[in-house]
Amino acid sequence: MSVYTKITKDALSDHLENYSVGQLVDIEGISDGIENTNYLLTTTKNEYIFTIFENINDNIVEKYLNFMNHLHEQKFRCALVESTNTDQLSINISNKPSAIIQKLDGKSISDTNESHCELVGELLSEFHQKSLNFKPSLINPRDITWKIETIKKLNGLISKQQTEIIDISLKLDKQLLQQKLPKGKIHADLFRDNVLFNNNNISGMIDFYYSCDGILLYDIAVVANDWCTASDGSINKKKLEKLLIGYEKNRKIEEKEREYFPVALVSAGLRFYLSRLHDLHFPKIGEMTHIKDPSFFENILLKNLSSMDKLNRR
Repeated sequence: MSVYTKITKDALSDHLENYSVGQLVDIEGISDGIENTNYLLTTTKNEYIFTIFENINDNIVEKYLNFMNHLHEQKFRCALVESTNTDQLSINISNKPSAIIQKLDGKSISDTNESHCELVGELLSEFHQKSLNFKPSLINPRDITWKIETIKKLNGLISKQQTEIIDISLKLDKQLLQQKLPKGKIHADLFRDNVLFNNNNISGMIDFYYSCDGILLYDIAVVANDWCTASDGSINKKKLEKLLIGYEKNRKIEEKEREYFPVALVSAGLRFYLSRLHDLHFPKIGEMTHIKDPSFFENILLKNLSSMDKLNRR
């Protein structure tokens, strides 16, 4: 969440006439995240998140927003997307699709404990189960093609060691894709800043704009890499154990998934390592932007690759 497109209060006041959410009181930019423009919108009725989609076309935005409302209807803990007076979930502003989304109570956490990991594991498996009957396909914008193209763009801009880490990780990533593992709708970006807590309980999941059809194990690995890692990039085994216990409250993890979990950790680490390297070397220009440090995932990849090497030597 960042601010790339600046909107005046007058323009937004006119825009709100398409909705029944009240009149504009205030608007404030949100700097967290990196992809879309987000504002905290206060009206005479309530507080909302006003999102302008910077790199997603109208048809795909509509799918994401329908997906969110589908989950909301399933009593999943996520925000409702407001419809316009003509029953649209998205309309353009500044020639870009936008949406008004109800604001959930709670805040994200910066430091995790074992209880947090168990709760987010349970949330993730609930998400996997309640998204099963959402039939429209959601294409992965960070698939193997994107990874290969990004690697080419980074050629000559990164060190020899970074290139070696990426090459080894890409081979394992391809290996994971070749396996017959359970698939479904995945969030694909369930970091700490995309889960809200209120009184030590989860109040909601947010930011579904990387959701796609994919390998469920990969989604677990994305969470483990962020929620269960120490500052040096190593996995905290007790936190991971709690994450998996929480997850299995809604879906049993198969034996083959456990076998390929180390590979999934590398695959998930590679995706975010590449995106952070890309954003570092090709930054977007905005009024409020937030670029995340790629070294975090470099350390994670190094630790995970080292752990795999030790396992293979046994």
